[in-house]
Amino acid sequence: MRIFNLAVGCMLLTLAILHGFIPKLPILSGIYALGAVLALISLWGNISFSLARVLAFLTVAAMFFYFAAFFRIVDHFHENWHRSGMTLEAVGMLLSAFAMIPVLSVFSCRMKADCVESGQTSQALFSAPDEKDDAVSL
Repeated sequence: MRIFNLAVGCMLLTLAILHGFIPKLPILSGIYALGAVLALISLWGNISFSLARVLAFLTVAAMFFYFAAFFRIVDHFHENWHRSGMTLEAVGMLLSAFAMIPVLSVFSCRMKADCVESGQTSQALFSAPDEKDDAVSL
């Protein structure tokens, strides 16, 4: 998973650099850079529960932005879409959206692992009850 997230970070960083030279929509460069930063942060091994939650939220927001931007671009396609200048944008958005899924998975696993390690099940969104809570007292 680490190699894949490194590849995702490099891909998004490359797209950010490429879109930096396109004067039409320079904001896309920043959005790709945000995705690259999120993917590269997921490689870091020591992330707290609260930071993992914020990063997971940002990852979902970036992923939904990529999907929304892709579907807005697809609306303008015609029969020769692969020859137009929008091909890079469309393919980049679609690849970026799907590539954010494993990044989100890493942050989700970090949130679950932090809860298990500290023994505090109150922080988890979904957690199993403790064994002592299951015991029936007679």
